[in-house]
Amino acid sequence: MALIRADRLVRQVLAVLLCVTLGIILIFSLSGIWDDRFAVAHILHHNFNLGLDSSVAEKFNHGLAFLAAFFLLIARLQVRSRALVFLTVLYGAIWFDDSARYHERAGEKLGRALDLPYRFGLGPQEYGELLAWAILGVILALVFLWSWAGRRGGDGGVIAPFFLCFVLLALCGIGADMLHNVMPPYLDLLMQVIEDGGEMIAVTLSAALAFGVYRNVKAYFDAMSEPSED
Repeated sequence: MALIRADRLVRQVLAVLLCVTLGIILIFSLSGIWDDRFAVAHILHHNFNLGLDSSVAEKFNHGLAFLAAFFLLIARLQVRSRALVFLTVLYGAIWFDDSARYHERAGEKLGRALDLPYRFGLGPQEYGELLAWAILGVILALVFLWSWAGRRGGDGGVIAPFFLCFVLLALCGIGADMLHNVMPPYLDLLMQVIEDGGEMIAVTLSAALAFGVYRNVKAYFDAMSEPSED
């Protein structure tokens, strides 16, 4: 959306959020190298652990996902757009999964209940998590189909940039997560940076984008509804 790219405040917010996100990833990465050697590095590595629920990184990521859903909800209150309803539900689900550890907890229960096997280096927990993601994916797909069936002019332009962010999130949160389980232990730090760090970057971009939509959504849809000149 050109209006967002032209919004100086949105660019500044994006720059600040990216600097904080990359700073957290860098602290985690460097402290992980010296985790066994220095007490300070161990403390930093623990408190900035990208995958630890109580860490600074996870709390920051939860906040970003919540902000993305919140700004999209406020944008929906300004204009009637089913695309914004879908995006609000999507990022609300992402926030819920991160804060409540939905796919980990549901995956554990599904793995036990269905007695899922160990195959191809993955066990009941991993297959259960994939099944949990599939259930959530079906729900989101139904909301998307509903929103697309009632789309208005401009909805595609709103969804497209968020789709790219979501692809990055899925590649890191699902693809890299599954790959992480079959990688050797000495690559654990690298895989954690790719998996959890990639997720953080995707959510950071989404939060800044949602802020931009909130600030410019009315002008955007007003422009899309104006009749074109011959």
